[in-house]
Amino acid sequence: MLTQNKVAIIGAGVVGTALGYLLKKKGYRIVGIGSRTIRSARNARKVIGEGRASANLAGMAKIADIVFLTTSDRAIGETCRMIASEGGFHQGSIVFHTCGALSSGILNPAKKRGAAVASLHPLQSLANVRKAIKNIPGSFFSLEGDADAVAAGRKIVKALRGREIPLDSAKKPLYHAGAVAASNFLVATIGFSLELFEAAGIGRDESLHALMPLIQGTIKNVQALGIPQSLTGPIARGDTGVVRDHLKALSKERPELLRLYAEIGKYTVKLGVEKGTLKDSAAKKIVSLLDREYI
Repeated sequence: MLTQNKVAIIGAGVVGTALGYLLKKKGYRIVGIGSRTIRSARNARKVIGEGRASANLAGMAKIADIVFLTTSDRAIGETCRMIASEGGFHQGSIVFHTCGALSSGILNPAKKRGAAVASLHPLQSLANVRKAIKNIPGSFFSLEGDADAVAAGRKIVKALRGREIPLDSAKKPLYHAGAVAASNFLVATIGFSLELFEAAGIGRDESLHALMPLIQGTIKNVQALGIPQSLTGPIARGDTGVVRDHLKALSKERPELLRLYAEIGKYTVKLGVEKGTLKDSAAKKIVSLLDREYI
């Protein structure tokens, strides 16, 4: 039996709604769902299946053992201060936020009221509630904060079949930057690819359809071989001529994308050298090409 199982979700967006749904399935009681608007709270309750929906955030926090602040990142600090000032936290409360960039220190107003605080961040892409409910179980979670809150967080991670990433709070911005690079920048890079295909006269929908097997195959290679061994392509081979042709074509057709190609290319050179397929002499030639002005 869970000794601390009454949960309040403060912030009825994608993360809060999905966590509420999943925790209910694992034996936690969702007693309160708080949002700035009662409509959002009620919408989340429809998905979660239990809990009182309210715009009274402090009131919802007050009736729970465990409080999740799942507001937007920029609202976490102010929401925590507001709830603390209205007596929403009490001695023995466990308070989590789920932001990847902020440390548990932003929850100090709750800590001053006797709560134990921690950050519990699912290292996952959560595009909508349905995807979040599917993707969160089995994910890695970064966890840092007070000992009691971390212990409670570990139980939640275990319930969600997840794995913990212990994290130094001072290093959290670097951790989050890495997550952004792996997820957000991957989306941006695929968007970059689509623009180049469009410049070659291939329609956007057709381009994405054609690129998906390549993208998925690359991810499978990374899973199986790691970095840098999964790297392929002209830079990994030291094919200076192909890189030169890319740059010339970009200069003519999409000059605004030259710098992006060049910067990604220079990092790719580093990986090619690490892999051992790109010799130093070829690496220097490619970097020199990438540093030139083609506009």
